[in-house]
Amino acid sequence: MASPVGYQTFCPVGAALNVVGERWALLIVRDLFLGPRRYSELLRGLGGIPTDILAARLRTLQEHGILRQAGEGRAQRYELTESGQALGPVLRELGRWGADRLRLPADPAEVPTRVPLTSLLLGGAPYPRQANGEYEVRVGEETVRVEVDAGQIHATPDSEPDITIELTRPGMRALILGARASDIEKTGNVSIQGNRRSAHAFLNTLTGPPGLAGLRQQLEAAAAAHKADVIDESAG
Repeated sequence: MASPVGYQTFCPVGAALNVVGERWALLIVRDLFLGPRRYSELLRGLGGIPTDILAARLRTLQEHGILRQAGEGRAQRYELTESGQALGPVLRELGRWGADRLRLPADPAEVPTRVPLTSLLLGGAPYPRQANGEYEVRVGEETVRVEVDAGQIHATPDSEPDITIELTRPGMRALILGARASDIEKTGNVSIQGNRRSAHAFLNTLTGPPGLAGLRQQLEAAAAAHKADVIDESAG
């Protein structure tokens, strides 16, 4: 039986799990990877997490230097430290490992936009040199600012981006399923301001894990059903 105070073994994996191995901990890191979040935003994005567990995990991650608080009052947010950002490759490889184990929820439209967006941007590394630059990426209610340099991506929430990319949810879904940027542009599901060549190199690096291709029909059927529901509500 494991000790209640953590893994008592001289092992770096055990030492890491003592910090981020508790349930929800890495998902909190995932939600912060693209930039700071308010407590309420974390609570909403991590559907199902009890408030006491979220508070406890945030406290533990702060104590271990994985994240910190920035701002005061209503402007207070949580953000990753350099140590937290260093977990990016861990999240990327866990995402690739877990892709074959994904099961669609009853209503894919209810999946918070930030979840697949983070998976896409993390999974793009290593990025090609042509994709270097500072970007603002907008999908629905989510706006993130990132920099691509030397093959890697980093959140830069305070930057002034050179390139702005606005995707619809169908456009993001098309990227996940392997569509090219030029084809998505033709459908009107992505708009680009700035260097289109860099933006295309950036977008064409983003694709979901191969295992998601098997869910294409289910994703498209769910999207069609959601669109029909919206039309019905508008007509009513």
